[in-house]
Amino acid sequence: MLLSLKNKLIIMSMMFLSIMAVPSPTQIAIDMPTITLKKIDMKQIACMARNIYYEAGAEAMPGQAAIARVVLNRVNHGFAETPCKVIYQKTLINENVVCQFSWVCEDKSDPNKSNPKFKQAMRVAYEVMVFDMYKNVVPKSALFFHANTIDPLWPYKQVARIGNHIFYSKQKVKNEQKPDKK
Repeated sequence: MLLSLKNKLIIMSMMFLSIMAVPSPTQIAIDMPTITLKKIDMKQIACMARNIYYEAGAEAMPGQAAIARVVLNRVNHGFAETPCKVIYQKTLINENVVCQFSWVCEDKSDPNKSNPKFKQAMRVAYEVMVFDMYKNVVPKSALFFHANTIDPLWPYKQVARIGNHIFYSKQKVKNEQKPDKK
């Protein structure tokens, strides 16, 4: 079969374009961005969700995210290796067991997983732990918080007030510099 010059050029152009459209393995390695996926540990996410639910289940998203961020800040500051270990951490003070999160010492059962507030807590836990969202809701130095209905007389520096909680860094302040209640 004889092809006209025009048809030969069209076929050669198509062959050339098809070769150029398929990158070589070297091109793929160089041109493709590297994507690093975090390992998803559902046990850690579930612990975080329970903590969010019991500490701030009735709060808006920023308040819930702030609770999660404090837990991760504590992991990053060496309180414990994982969120679950931080959440269930207990301390002995004057022969009394003190839980880092009050609901832990109250032996609360697992929340109803179909409860909309728990589903919201689960979503916040997932977003914080997997996608590293809400990074700026509290500073990385925020390690402690309490409900704004109590005053534990902590000597720490207040760094945020979100929803029904007040957040603190470990930096100590003198009593005369302690911020007034609002």
